[in-house]
Amino acid sequence: MATGLEIQHKIDFHVVRWIVVLLLLVMAAVFMYFGYRWYMTGEQPPIALPAIASADPGVDESKVSQKMIDSHIVKPYEPRYLSIPKLRVEKTRVMQVGLTREGMLDVPANISDVAWYTKSMTPGTGTGAVLIDGHNGGVARDGVFAQLKTLKKGDEIILERGDGKVLTYAVYDNISMPLEEVNDSGMRRMMYSADPSKEGLNLITCDGKWVPRYQQFDRRIMLRAVAVKK
Repeated sequence: MATGLEIQHKIDFHVVRWIVVLLLLVMAAVFMYFGYRWYMTGEQPPIALPAIASADPGVDESKVSQKMIDSHIVKPYEPRYLSIPKLRVEKTRVMQVGLTREGMLDVPANISDVAWYTKSMTPGTGTGAVLIDGHNGGVARDGVFAQLKTLKKGDEIILERGDGKVLTYAVYDNISMPLEEVNDSGMRRMMYSADPSKEGLNLITCDGKWVPRYQQFDRRIMLRAVAVKK
């Protein structure tokens, strides 16, 4: 009788062990499935996964001091500061960018700055469009354009040039566009004013999901504004 009981105990132990192994394999498969979907599409999993990134970890999120802002100097006719009263964005430094090696519009290094595309128009010329981009956010905090999507038709955006001249623009339209459409035709659209009879100011930032496979977001906020007289 004692021997029989000992054999039964060993059988139960093996059953439990295989159940545990099976559960671990199922959990691993689930993690791999959702991890793969997140990597390929940016889709957030319904279960918590370790080390899930939701923004570009390479963005400089260090603070920009008031002294750094005040000492920012550009040429007289170039954009120096950008302000958006409705979003409480005041005197944000406007840096300068061109294109990356891949032919994409570059972005400012710091999350607290925006950047003027130097091949677009300079403010105050009365024609064409000034093109500026910036970050919507980083890993730890929001960027200057975190709430850009909330601006409505008529909201004001202000540019100050290097010579101190201030120009005001009013939002004309503001849309979220898939990255494929941005690359296909959206960027060409942003090089022109929404109203050919007025100078334009066009702003771009990221939107949608962060897609690790491509190291970028899958949508863009495309805002167009036109100059207004003050």
